[in-house]
Amino acid sequence: MKLGTLLLRNAAIGLSQLEAALRNQVLYGGRLGTNLVELGYIDLELLSAYLAELNGFPIATPTLLDDAAPSLLEKLGSDDAHRLRAIPLGYLGEAATTVAVGLVEPSDTEAVEQVATRLGANVTPYIVPELRALYYLEKLFGLPRRARYVRSGRAADGQDAGAGGERRRVQPAAGMVMPPALTLEPRRRRATSQSPLAGELPVAVTYAAACERIDTATNRDQIADTFAAYAQGRCDALVVFLIRDGNALGWRGWVAPPAVLKKPIESLSLPLGGASSLQSAHDAGQPFVGTPPSAARPVEKQLWSALATQPEPFAVLVVPVLVKQRAVNLVYAHLVSSAPPVQLVSELGELATRAQTSYLRLIRHARGS
Repeated sequence: MKLGTLLLRNAAIGLSQLEAALRNQVLYGGRLGTNLVELGYIDLELLSAYLAELNGFPIATPTLLDDAAPSLLEKLGSDDAHRLRAIPLGYLGEAATTVAVGLVEPSDTEAVEQVATRLGANVTPYIVPELRALYYLEKLFGLPRRARYVRSGRAADGQDAGAGGERRRVQPAAGMVMPPALTLEPRRRRATSQSPLAGELPVAVTYAAACERIDTATNRDQIADTFAAYAQGRCDALVVFLIRDGNALGWRGWVAPPAVLKKPIESLSLPLGGASSLQSAHDAGQPFVGTPPSAARPVEKQLWSALATQPEPFAVLVVPVLVKQRAVNLVYAHLVSSAPPVQLVSELGELATRAQTSYLRLIRHARGS
């Protein structure tokens, strides 16, 4: 039995709530339970109980996680803990030959075996919801969560998304207050050299192949990966953003060498709600091409700094991906030494339209499965 079926059978959620969570799962990723909690339909305690009933494993409670043995945490190590989404809790029994381990996927026998090998002990799996595991992985090992999993400052029906005290950091609920949007014409193209990419880097994927990849994508990651691959050889930087609660969250990206990212794309969180190229494309639901609308360019400067962009581009391209007239992604791109060419604008716009169609197809499939 699947989690959604169990929750429906026990009247813990309604069909419309399940469909909304499945839709969010397609668009934003994460497990179904994560999306149900983020939407405010259930809380972590109820989710834990149903996961335990569904999988037959004991629950890794907050008390057990708070008391996790430091020696075992050190023995597993942060890299393997995050890769396997595993948190050693402590030894079971006086013999100290078996370790209780909280796992997001306790039925994954390969992951359990890898944890057992690292710890040099038998493992008894405990179930822990994804959101709770990511919070404790950050708390116990110090590696920050990706921006997508930092829970919003607002939740469905006005409820606090941080129930249970497990929300150390939040995205600002509505972005920062910034000057009102302006409409400016792009400045005349610089009299400068061609883009450093021109004639130097071959394209990683043809436009036709990128269209086919998005049209036949079987999951959201394939869509994002295609945008990143398309960027190579065509622009100096491209970032695919997730749009959630007034923020643009980094998802996938690419920068042309020799530039090196200063921080992982997934850690980017930029505000919407003021004058920026991202905000303009988001609000209009149409591509933005030209000079960023705010003279100070606070949002763009944050992005350029993260992308190690030098010099700052005078013109950028932002293409929204819409699902039911709402932007769920923004695809940002720039060339340092020239304005975005017409072909780039046209092709990214078509890829965004195809992404919309694929999202809707994936949502229908998720609801029907």
